[in-house]
Amino acid sequence: MTAVAAQDLLAAWDRLARKQALHWDARNAALLDAFAVPAARDTAGARQAALLQLYAASFGEKLDGVAGCPHCGTEVELNVPVAELVEQMPQPLGPEPLEIDGEAVQWRLPGAEDLAASARCADPAQGAVLLLTRMVGSDGAQLSETARSELARRVAAADPFADITFELTCPQCAASWESPLDIGEFVWAALRSTARRLLGEVDELARAYGWSETQILALSQARRAYYLELVRDE
Repeated sequence: MTAVAAQDLLAAWDRLARKQALHWDARNAALLDAFAVPAARDTAGARQAALLQLYAASFGEKLDGVAGCPHCGTEVELNVPVAELVEQMPQPLGPEPLEIDGEAVQWRLPGAEDLAASARCADPAQGAVLLLTRMVGSDGAQLSETARSELARRVAAADPFADITFELTCPQCAASWESPLDIGEFVWAALRSTARRLLGEVDELARAYGWSETQILALSQARRAYYLELVRDE
């Protein structure tokens, strides 16, 4: 995947800034649509994988972030190479049949509409039941905890990028915990930061030279940086 041009980055930011708050998977789909990413993204995991590629191509080869220790509050820094993360992820497996009490239970991976419907439930427990029902049919609400756990394991094996977690250890209190990765939040944060920087550069160069936004954004990053140096040295 090639880096996104400055004009397209601002266009994507402009489109997304006008949207209301979205469920994480709907936001991921909106990000991919805004960037017009031509990638296979028929599952939540495929959308996350496509966003990882987008981030590496346009914003940086490493994910830099901070996670707070749930026990003492100490901030733990994350610095994860995207390529290394992708290489270490298991390959998706086909949906394995689920057998309960000698009977085969048919199931499917949750789609975007399923996840959105679950997120709209005010009660998370009701949302989980609704998601199960949509995945396995009307018997979903009747599944035992053991069956639900096994189904969750098989969903993770079939769509591994949908739930990426890091095992972290606090350097202060030595507590260990799992921290989920929300790649869409990384992309959205990087897009906001980049858009603000670009708009600042446009404002500065337009005031100095009278150029239009289109003319300034058409310059390469190196040429924009050089003109900014000239303006700031005056």
